Amino acid sequence: MSRTYEQLNEQQSNKPTVASPPIPNLPTATQQQLPANSDDGWSDTAVEIQSQVLRGKLLKFADWRWTKGTEGDEVEEGTQLVAIGTAAAWVKWTGGKPVQYVLRQPGKMLPDRDEFGDHDEFLWELTPDNRPRDPWQNTRFVYFLDPISMEMLTFSTSSRGGRSAVINLADQIKRMRELGRPSALPVVELGAEKMPTKFGLKSKPLFKIVKWYGGGSENGGGPKEIAPPSLKEEMNDDIPFSL
Repeated sequence: MSRTYEQLNEQQSNKPTVASPPIPNLPTATQQQLPANSDDGWSDTAVEIQSQVLRGKLLKFADWRWTKGTEGDEVEEGTQLVAIGTAAAWVKWTGGKPVQYVLRQPGKMLPDRDEFGDHDEFLWELTPDNRPRDPWQNTRFVYFLDPISMEMLTFSTSSRGGRSAVINLADQIKRMRELGRPSALPVVELGAEKMPTKFGLKSKPLFKIVKWYGGGSENGGGPKEIAPPSLKEEMNDDIPFSL
């Protein structure tokens, strides 16, 4: 069973408090005299990740399983992550590796596949089942944050089922923001669901939204949990009715 953020908090709060022994020869807070926002370079360095297409560990889905990182560590179904952003791109693959990205620009559609070269299928690399594979793949990326470890993860998919899952998640976020919650971000559970194909029944990723966060406190705190829309908001109708 996966552990949610709330379960870990409850587990930590139930632990008995043990006073730590004093550690000698360490300067006091007054002696350190560190500024509230020290210029130690961490914030500037962290900004660099925002220009990267892949951020943190790579999150993958295949055959009903979620994995992450180069070692393919298993991620339990039901793990909760914050979806903090997305991107779309045409990705060119050569020798089993991505060699070029053409990213979708804000407010615009992805370019058509015909705008790129590499149209000769006889020059395409073969898949493991000896079928030619287009080197340019229509790809979606979702950037996730682990709310417990603060680890960044990037889900990358070029499959039909994967793109569909990302588009459905984007549609839910868009509608939530249109209902007066412009900064809403979802916490999702990683899951899987059935997908019929011409090759038989397969699996596709599922992002189940379990709660929403957005905005921040008046004193500058982080985002707070926000309530889902009411039925009246969803219907956008002042006329009362009964079910």
